[in-house]
Amino acid sequence: MTASDLESDTIKAGQRDFIEQLFKTRISGVKIQGINTLPRCNNNYIHIITFEAPLISDVNVSTDPGTCAISSGLTKAVFRIGNLKGMFNHAVKVENTVATMQLVRQALSKQHLDIVPRVYAWSKTGGPSGNGWIMEEFKLGANIEPEFHGSLSADFQRVVLRQVAKVLKAVQDFELPSAAARFGGLAFDRANDGSVVSGPFVIEPYTDSFSNMKSFYQGMLQAQLADTDKTVAKGWREDGLRERLDAFAEGGLDAILSQTLAVDTRPNLIIGDIANFLFDPDTYQVLGLVDYDCSHTGHPLHEFFFSSFSLSYYALTPDPEVASALFHGFPTPLPPSTRVATAEYSDDDAPQWPVMKIFEEELERAGAIRPSAVASGEDIASVYGFISKIATQDLVWPAIWQIDLVDQFSDLSSTNSVDERDLVPVTVALDRLHLSVYVDTGERKTLETIEEEPTHCLTVKGYLAQRF
Repeated sequence: MTASDLESDTIKAGQRDFIEQLFKTRISGVKIQGINTLPRCNNNYIHIITFEAPLISDVNVSTDPGTCAISSGLTKAVFRIGNLKGMFNHAVKVENTVATMQLVRQALSKQHLDIVPRVYAWSKTGGPSGNGWIMEEFKLGANIEPEFHGSLSADFQRVVLRQVAKVLKAVQDFELPSAAARFGGLAFDRANDGSVVSGPFVIEPYTDSFSNMKSFYQGMLQAQLADTDKTVAKGWREDGLRERLDAFAEGGLDAILSQTLAVDTRPNLIIGDIANFLFDPDTYQVLGLVDYDCSHTGHPLHEFFFSSFSLSYYALTPDPEVASALFHGFPTPLPPSTRVATAEYSDDDAPQWPVMKIFEEELERAGAIRPSAVASGEDIASVYGFISKIATQDLVWPAIWQIDLVDQFSDLSSTNSVDERDLVPVTVALDRLHLSVYVDTGERKTLETIEEEPTHCLTVKGYLAQRF
């Protein structure tokens, strides 16, 4: 067992103790038979709670906004406790999630889709180590991703993706409450009626909400530049790069946004990770949609800046062939594609062209907004992609630095030290109508002890190709 595994097991054990104590003090009428903790932990630790017996009546746990009673007859619940190593604004993450779930539930009610878990109780920071937590409904269903990519027929893949497209259409059509119609996160108006209102972003730029798209992107750029001052990039001040970025922030960005953004762009609910569907493993009917960690309100195109059911259908793709298909139409015939047979599709796998094409067709059939239907969509994606890469997660989040250092230098003698300046090479290319960021990794010999085995070691240095 590694040190990381030991730490994780210790955390999970402490959380189970916390859950048991919470039931004893706040839900004393419900006895726990057992707690099954899922082994994988990304953004949350997930615990499945089984009751000793079905509830004989409804059980009220909380009066907080966004909550309801645990219904009689139920035997299970889910307890999510945030992982503080996740790259989120943890002060608002839980409240944003619960508020989003309430609105998505409303958005899907017209289709009679009861797939969003009900929330029984939540706390922003009241968990162990100050983690926020949510106790929610247990939804039946399975993650069918391995089967979807490995063995599911094209006909059943279409059945699955047709349902995903219909959900996206319903969410896109949902009109946000007037108090929540800004670009940002969501929260509850606790001072008044507990209704959903706009709140800070949980994800980048981690700021308060904005009234329109232009101010959102401008605010995101300023937040990214400020973040770089706190990192080994030292604000990108080498070689005059920061001066060029500041000049872009002062005038260049506004000029591009004025050309690309519709004046009346209204914010949409953005789920932020539509890979988290649960399906009946026999019929492939959707049963649940869980995990709203990246949810926010933004341009409908933003939905495709995040996970899209692991289909390569990703609007910020660095693959020019995929980008051309998403924004300008799929080619005929489709490029060659090798079906992925691994347990989980990853970003390194080859594009799944037939599946991407099915999803495109089902989005169109449902009348959902998709990248090719967005005016100047490719330019919007380029601007967002450029801004988000100015302060990459690798630079901003120390935990990632530590992981990278362990991975890259685990074989080095403890007497050797690694200079922070010898990490992460970034080359930034920018022109007036197209902005992109890409990473160059060069092999170089860094320490005398590994002269015979050149190591991938990244050097922080960025260049703007040209001024505005």
